[in-house]
Amino acid sequence: MRINSLYLVFVFFLIFVSIIPQQVRGDGFTQENLPPAIVGGRNVSLFVKINPAIITSESNQDRYILFRWFDANTNQTIQHTSFWVGISKNNQLLAQGIFHTHTGILTLKVTPSDDPKSWIIHGLKQQFLDGYVYSPLSNNGTIDLVAPILGEGGLYHVYVVLMTMDNDQNFFMPQDAPRFDSFLSVGDVSNHTITYKNNSYKTQIISYYDKISDFNFNPYNLRLSWSIPFDWNTTRFQNMPLLVHEELRIPKTFKEILNSTTFAATVNNEVVNEGRVLVDPYSFQDNIVVHIILNKNDIVDFAKHLSLQTNTMNFTIMPSIESVQTSTSILSDVGNLGVNLKWSPNYLSANTKNDLRLTFVDLFTQQQIMGDVNYTLRLLDSTDHIIVSKTNLTAKNGTDNQSLVLPSNGVYNIEMKIKSISSDTQVNINRTGLARGFIVIPSTTTNTVAVPEFGSSQDMVIIMGIVCMMIICRPFYKMDQK
Repeated sequence: MRINSLYLVFVFFLIFVSIIPQQVRGDGFTQENLPPAIVGGRNVSLFVKINPAIITSESNQDRYILFRWFDANTNQTIQHTSFWVGISKNNQLLAQGIFHTHTGILTLKVTPSDDPKSWIIHGLKQQFLDGYVYSPLSNNGTIDLVAPILGEGGLYHVYVVLMTMDNDQNFFMPQDAPRFDSFLSVGDVSNHTITYKNNSYKTQIISYYDKISDFNFNPYNLRLSWSIPFDWNTTRFQNMPLLVHEELRIPKTFKEILNSTTFAATVNNEVVNEGRVLVDPYSFQDNIVVHIILNKNDIVDFAKHLSLQTNTMNFTIMPSIESVQTSTSILSDVGNLGVNLKWSPNYLSANTKNDLRLTFVDLFTQQQIMGDVNYTLRLLDSTDHIIVSKTNLTAKNGTDNQSLVLPSNGVYNIEMKIKSISSDTQVNINRTGLARGFIVIPSTTTNTVAVPEFGSSQDMVIIMGIVCMMIICRPFYKMDQK
């Protein structure tokens, strides 16, 4: 009788909290390690992840949401957890349900639907709290959720309330139940055909933050522009991490716009630091990709010049007329890592040994990576011919030293491919990415220490991903809930 009463209290409590705006912990990510709550003397935390790491509204891939409960001090998974999940977008509730996992890890397989007012959960019902569990007979170890989520681009609010832990009947009273919330992103794809000098070029923009609008191409200066919704009130993200990532894909046949090796960008008429604009000419055979990656410090700086009534983030990007300089810091295209490059001697010249010290840095915490970074390093000339190639390199505790000799004066591309980060007995492959920059011979570099260009945010986000352990697959029963 006590269990039924407690269940009713929880249901009332969850309905109540589901309609109240909650404090968001993160903004613009596909996975998040949420700040812990103190429960019985333990720091209990929740890892939430959308898989695959990058999905767009045009993707046909299977979509999953992974939940893993763990002790933040020991990294041990907490078993026998029951929890309520509510998922909303633009303050509209799109799905909710109570779930239970004996292992502490649970995966929802999401099938996006078109009905914004209903959802269906396929799974077995737990004896206590009437929560859903995956069946030992299931063929994929997941619970199927059919709901209007992860189908279109934008930010999805995932709000979670922990109801039991350690034991199936170890209930929290509603007022004591730990609560966690996060915003996770699905990329929005916008396709456009540009006409220039009687030629047509298919161009694509992907926003990994929110929906794209107001695309425009100016043929006189080859400038592309677009907007996304954005709330510039900095108090809303003062205590949380924030990332805005835009991706522009331009056909390589558009020679006029690609004559420059670099691009200049602005946000609401404010100049974007050149280190935040990454050019990738290699990932696609027919397109180059230009990334704009802004962290919280960048956005806070821009906000100082904007009115609180501003409700969009307006981007422009165009070929740069500035000369290329030797890079002293570069960013990875994915994985949220930066690399500081310290050159010795400061004057770089051909046919001499130029020593390079590399320091790998977490883009958000601004702290040096303390794990061992496995990476490869390549130098390419202006014709993409490989001059130097070094594989299976390891930056111990995030640092490494390399000696480079370049044969002649000119501009070279430097590439670092991050393959994994190892810490103790764990290997994290969720932060792989490619960082690119330039080496100009001859040139004089201005070396700085620590983290010169990435800011000073103290929020800890996006730590080592946890691989979901799947149970042997067999068919399972279906139960529907609207």
